[in-house]
Amino acid sequence: MDQITCRQEAIKRHLMGESVTDICRELKASRKWFYKWYNRYQFGAPDWYQDHSKAPQHKPHKINGEVEQLVLNVRQKLEETKYAQIGANAISWHIHKLGGTPPPVWTINRILKRNDKILPKKKDRRNKRNVAYTWFTESSYPGHIFQTDIIGPRYLKGDGRFYGLTTIDLFSHLVWCVPMRSKDDDSIVRALITTWQSIGVPDYQQFDNELSFLGSNRYPHSLGKVSKLCLAAGIQPIFIPAGEPWRNGTIEHFNFTFDDKLFRAERFKDYEHFKERLLDFLIFHNENHVYSANHGKTPNQVINKHDIKLIKLADDFNFSENQTLPYDSYIHFIRFIRSDLKLRIRGESFMMPEQAMYQYVKATLQTKWHLMTVYIDDVTQIDHFPYPLPNFNQENPELVIGSLKRYIDKLKV
Repeated sequence: MDQITCRQEAIKRHLMGESVTDICRELKASRKWFYKWYNRYQFGAPDWYQDHSKAPQHKPHKINGEVEQLVLNVRQKLEETKYAQIGANAISWHIHKLGGTPPPVWTINRILKRNDKILPKKKDRRNKRNVAYTWFTESSYPGHIFQTDIIGPRYLKGDGRFYGLTTIDLFSHLVWCVPMRSKDDDSIVRALITTWQSIGVPDYQQFDNELSFLGSNRYPHSLGKVSKLCLAAGIQPIFIPAGEPWRNGTIEHFNFTFDDKLFRAERFKDYEHFKERLLDFLIFHNENHVYSANHGKTPNQVINKHDIKLIKLADDFNFSENQTLPYDSYIHFIRFIRSDLKLRIRGESFMMPEQAMYQYVKATLQTKWHLMTVYIDDVTQIDHFPYPLPNFNQENPELVIGSLKRYIDKLKV
């Protein structure tokens, strides 16, 4: 006997005069169960024997219909606006600009998901090692760490190939992009100077291992033009592990935004037209794009409200590959040490101690002593070895000759 039939049978037998005790004993039910269904029968509802929903009648967190429509209207407006973000943070910020009180971000996400406005995320297929990576991942103030990458090649119909040098401030997400016809080191140098004159000079500039950044592996101890430029501007260059572009994840994400919101979103007459539209896009991004890392603020809002300000490179800054560089400078290489215990830098290999196996290390080149020092964390030094830099200080050859030997002898003592 199913539950509905059992309920109907119990009430029928009671109406025919049978006692509640006998009915409950035979049906193996409690008196509380019997009177629950008997009371419902007495109310006269035709479906008294059916189960009722246990959901609460009052839903204090139910989304108001007007609020939901406002969110959808703002989303539609953003979708129709060039370069605009369309996520929950952007919607919240625009409702605030309209003078309204936006619902929480998670509520906006629920509305978007219910209305099929959120696409499922693609699975991240990269190999994630269970190894700590802490080098230059956190930025403490505007201009602390910049990440830089090359977009391209991209092609314009009838006007050939071009590249873009993109840079982002890891703290504020302020971005800049300089289009280039070539990605040779001279073009990179000019683009970096333009970038620093536009958005400021960082303390650290992080690159991948593109040869235009790193320099030729044929002459590993001769600094590349980009490294020399960084040192001349008082910047410490950082080179992330080879084959791990996600270590530059913030600028890689912006490169996707560049393609999605600008390059693939409209047609350009020629290269000059593209450069005009790119400038509009960068200004719009820095003024309007909000980031959860910025707690819903735009890059310009973060920059303007912070006590530490970005200092731009002087317009009359000149760089020559042969100029004398700062005497005491640093270049950092982040590398993963495998089972062969080899630290690989610009085509050379250096043996590391066993404690470095399957760990990320930071190899810091100190130009003052022509010395490479290897760290396994922020303070633990595990090795050091000579790394001569020919013709580094042209005006002070005596500083080069003998300085390395004296410094290493000092360390041994």
